[in-house]
Amino acid sequence: MLHHTLTFRTIAFSLPKKVILNDAPDPDNAPETGGVAVDLRNVTKSFGGVSAVRGVTFAIAPGEVVALAGENGAGKSTIKNLIGGILRADSGDINVFDAPQSSGVAGLRAQGVSTIHQEISLFPHLSVAENVLINRLGQYSSFNVSQRRLIRDATPYLERVGAHFPPSTLVADLSTGQAQLVEIAKALADDPRVVVFDEPTSSLNLAERERVLTLVEDLRDTGVAVLYIGHSLDEIFRISDRVVVMRDGAVVGDEATFDLTRSSLEQLMVGRELAEGYPALEKPGETIALRVRAVSDDFVHDIELEVHEGEIFGLAGLMGAGRTEAARAIFGLSTATGTVEVQGRAVRRNDPRAAIRAGIAFVTEDRRDEGIFLERPIRETLTVVSLDGLLRVPFLGLIDRKAERAAAASQAETLRVSARAGLEAQGGSLSGGNQQKVVLSKWLSTNPRVLILDEPTRGIDVGAKAEIYRILARLASESLAILLISSEMEEVLGMSHRIGVMSGGRLVGTLDRAEADQAKLIRLATGGAL
Repeated sequence: MLHHTLTFRTIAFSLPKKVILNDAPDPDNAPETGGVAVDLRNVTKSFGGVSAVRGVTFAIAPGEVVALAGENGAGKSTIKNLIGGILRADSGDINVFDAPQSSGVAGLRAQGVSTIHQEISLFPHLSVAENVLINRLGQYSSFNVSQRRLIRDATPYLERVGAHFPPSTLVADLSTGQAQLVEIAKALADDPRVVVFDEPTSSLNLAERERVLTLVEDLRDTGVAVLYIGHSLDEIFRISDRVVVMRDGAVVGDEATFDLTRSSLEQLMVGRELAEGYPALEKPGETIALRVRAVSDDFVHDIELEVHEGEIFGLAGLMGAGRTEAARAIFGLSTATGTVEVQGRAVRRNDPRAAIRAGIAFVTEDRRDEGIFLERPIRETLTVVSLDGLLRVPFLGLIDRKAERAAAASQAETLRVSARAGLEAQGGSLSGGNQQKVVLSKWLSTNPRVLILDEPTRGIDVGAKAEIYRILARLASESLAILLISSEMEEVLGMSHRIGVMSGGRLVGTLDRAEADQAKLIRLATGGAL
């Protein structure tokens, strides 16, 4: 797992496109291909008696892009890991180019299968070039490989994915989006005949997203078989030839993309029709819950904003604009100057504990590294920030385990966390949507007055998104003040009473919901004036 300084991490500002069915590849114009690249037949896999995939059957042809869609927990990641050699099926067959699947990741790589995981798996203290060519270092003749030669050999792959940073850069110094591009370049360096993409664009800006989608199209045109796992329906409709839909571990649909509509695909994924649009928001109150004045640090400058009780204040901006850094400064996670007040009372600066005591909760964008204990019981994440109220002997720090289990169960029930293996299971066993609900529930247990949400719907499916939106609308109706940061412009416009736009570390404009639109947000975000 890649770890790096979070203050340098910036997020893409995505511009969703309206789905037009004719954007899907026309089957009549599909490339001429023969044979089957990957063939799954009645594949089954269980973990601890819980079935993850059940009788899954589908195939991918050379020169075809198959999108694998479904809600979080549907079994997509298990299929990815089975095809990539990380897991072995309990039963069923997986063939690669008419030959039985090899054993392990290295064996599959030799068969021409490369997997690009959503979780970064680079070596942080090696250079970009070394990471790109890591699987080929044994081909070099000398023990001390020339950096000049590595840079020369890695450059074409980096250029192909649109990576505009020096190959000599340490991976530890990259942003999340840049590291994702390195992951893709590393997979391409293996000269694969099958590529599995797992949410490859979730951390990328607009230009990087476009480059990756174009790359997928290029791979298809050169006869590479592509399995594309993603939650963006716009991307699925644009690049895929077929969509395989999974629900509860089984395939419930295998359709030509050209024959699907957005509504029919959503219904296959969640088993029901989703309500159109975003939930209605009630009028916020008059009382100012959060007041920020002249907050500055090394990355943001003179941030000034107010959020009222019951208001959702959206924060938009391009990659590198400073939205995440502003949120962290407000919560006390940087050495910032300026003042932060909650309901008129100043919060001691640069002290997250003081922020929590004042009633501020912060749901980080980095759910897996900062939000949830992946290898500890779900119960511990749910109660970690409210343990003071669960101590049996406070001065000894002894936790009342019975009270803790009861509190965790109550919190999980309130937000309808689906943990099939129970709250003693590891946090990493949950789907992305349920992980996000656990993180949100953890902070709601502190009864906050102000809730800061950084990318609350990143990496979760359409059904889980709709549920998160309903939760936020309900919390706002209960007078909670919400600062919402999102890279999805449509989400910011649909879920905010007011929207602030950041550019170059500054808050450059604030718009009411009624006057805001995508064009105005982009104009402000790119340094223009209204």
